[in-house]
Amino acid sequence: MNEIDIKLLIRKGVISSELELERASLAARFLRLQSEDHPELASLEEQLSILIRDYESKYWSDFKQVTTKQVKESDLAEKLAAKEFKFYKKRRELIIKALKQNQLNQNALAAILAHSKSYTSELMNGVRSFSMNDLIIIHKLFGIKLESLVFTEIPVETERRIKTALEKTASNSSNTKKTAQVTSLAKALYS
Repeated sequence: MNEIDIKLLIRKGVISSELELERASLAARFLRLQSEDHPELASLEEQLSILIRDYESKYWSDFKQVTTKQVKESDLAEKLAAKEFKFYKKRRELIIKALKQNQLNQNALAAILAHSKSYTSELMNGVRSFSMNDLIIIHKLFGIKLESLVFTEIPVETERRIKTALEKTASNSSNTKKTAQVTSLAKALYS
């Protein structure tokens, strides 16, 4: 799950990784701010906070048990979650701007996406994740670049796995042209 779906996480009832913890922490802060205008979000923020406290008490309460690996994983997760959060906040602003420019409101977006008003409100408030179909409709309808709607960062652990696979493929090849192509693919990960 790249984009956090708060309701799914609450239904699951447990945070299972550092990245999920960081995503949940940012979502809880955002919900706390949003609950001033949307009081119905306060209970979600409270439930999310309980999951966060449970995870932290299980994995971070005894500092003698915290490993260097755990700290590094936490640092990486914090950076990725912050980057994701910034992206999703910008996406939300772009959608709101497009609605205003087209003299539409959130209710119109609900009708366009064939969602209920409350579900669309949850999408816009970061409680639920947009489906790829929703994002494609928004892209086509309002001309927002797909790259501005879909987060395309590859997690560090996935990058490492891909890089290792490409290096293995290159080292197993006696074909110089194939090796150059594999090296080119590896560089594409970082561009």
